[in-house]
Amino acid sequence: MVADSQPSSSTDNEHHNDSTKLFAIAEIEPWLYLCGAALVTASKLRALGVTCVVSAAPELPRLPLPPEVTRHCVVSVRDHVASDLSPHLERVADLIQEVKNEGGKTLVHCVAGVSRSASLCLGYLVKYGGMSLAEAYHHVHSRRQCIRPNNSFFEQLISLEKRLTGSTTISMVYNLGARGIIPDVYESDYSATSRYLSRFIGAT
Repeated sequence: MVADSQPSSSTDNEHHNDSTKLFAIAEIEPWLYLCGAALVTASKLRALGVTCVVSAAPELPRLPLPPEVTRHCVVSVRDHVASDLSPHLERVADLIQEVKNEGGKTLVHCVAGVSRSASLCLGYLVKYGGMSLAEAYHHVHSRRQCIRPNNSFFEQLISLEKRLTGSTTISMVYNLGARGIIPDVYESDYSATSRYLSRFIGAT
């Protein structure tokens, strides 16, 4: 007989649970918004005063944008571990800062507002927001709990931070609960599973 069954933990899948945030536009800074493609409508863009849209969803048809949006940047990168977002991180960061300096606002979206668009916002905060990558992650996560850049994008962000600041604040680590390598800021998502597996392994 098995003494313990694997617990159901809200923390293990925390990045999938916050549906209210998933289907909302998150204000990252007063001049920067993050969301999924379904939220990008003319009425919402007008209400927020958005003048620039960054679209990181090449698998979707081109979104109709109102005339108030005078800039539209397309990032043709798919959400896959083999994809290279690094050439776009600083390019998009520079654009967001330029729009801010002009008094405008930028909305960044991908399909779900979880991986690609979140990565682009993190890159901006590292380059122009005066934040370390760890600080940027916690800042964006506090406003949109569902963000989850894939491992490859996080490695590219770590490289960006190293190049810009000479140091790194997030590490890729092996996690027992995840059964693989993850950014250390994701470890709390797997804490219950890791504890369970540690007890199970220790008992065998």
